[in-house]
Amino acid sequence: MTRSYTLDEFSERKSKIEEIDPRVKAYLYNIGYHRWSRVHATVNRTWTMTSDIAESLNAVTKYARELPIVELLEYIGTLLERWTKEKLLKEKGTFTYLGFKFNKELDDNRTLSHKLRVRASTDYIHTILDGVRHYIVCLENNICSCGQFQLDELPCPHDLAYLRHSDESFEQYCSPNYTRANLLRTYEIPVNPLPDASKWNVPQL
Repeated sequence: MTRSYTLDEFSERKSKIEEIDPRVKAYLYNIGYHRWSRVHATVNRTWTMTSDIAESLNAVTKYARELPIVELLEYIGTLLERWTKEKLLKEKGTFTYLGFKFNKELDDNRTLSHKLRVRASTDYIHTILDGVRHYIVCLENNICSCGQFQLDELPCPHDLAYLRHSDESFEQYCSPNYTRANLLRTYEIPVNPLPDASKWNVPQL
């Protein structure tokens, strides 16, 4: 349900969950669908599906939380330094238009697109045939009826089938946030190391 791209897909999965335990329906409704469902979100989350960064940090600082406050801050600072460095090195080792993760997703979508057939409608609107199913692609508005294109901000298999059919490039249909150049700029912002603890002005209790 969380990762559903359309309201129909969301409703279908919700019905299946209700069959298992009807109490879940009221529980999820009371939380608010917009808080956890991609298709109900009030802002486009693209691939970021969690808003609880505290839980993410808790998982990796489970044992460090027993340390005194100064050592805990040093541990977290070192952790962020390492993560930033690892991300930067990965993007530096990537030589595609998109960053490593996004380029892999695009390649997966491209593989899926090869089994699809394209039926032209107008210059911008095309029908993509996938067996007995069909999808409508409008590249002028960056929309596909599967919902994936506009929510991921990355061409879905249906878009890529059309782009291949029309011999058109994919770059202009990707979010600029996914490009290798922008990711390099993001991770080049340094996480400055903390000074030696003896230099801290920590009040005595």
